[in-house]
Amino acid sequence: MKKLIYLISFAGAVLLFNACSAGYVSIEPAYQEVYRPTRPGDSYIWIEGNWYWNNRTRSYYRGDGYWTMPRQGRNYERGHWNKARRGYHWVPGRWQ
Repeated sequence: MKKLIYLISFAGAVLLFNACSAGYVSIEPAYQEVYRPTRPGDSYIWIEGNWYWNNRTRSYYRGDGYWTMPRQGRNYERGHWNKARRGYHWVPGRWQ
């Protein structure tokens, strides 16, 4: 029982730490030109790469974009920068 309580407490602390470690910057990073490979087929759509927070360097880095088939009955919402009281943070793209 003690192990279970310890494990649950540890998991909660890890989740709390990760939630609090979201990256904020004072200005949005500059747009970066990225290589876009040839479209594999007419029905594919391009998904822009997201920005990812690096806790060690305390900065964002750009991930690669990719071609994918659209998901049936869903639309892709591109990621965007959101201005908050603490600065800007990245809201990743997602399927809706």
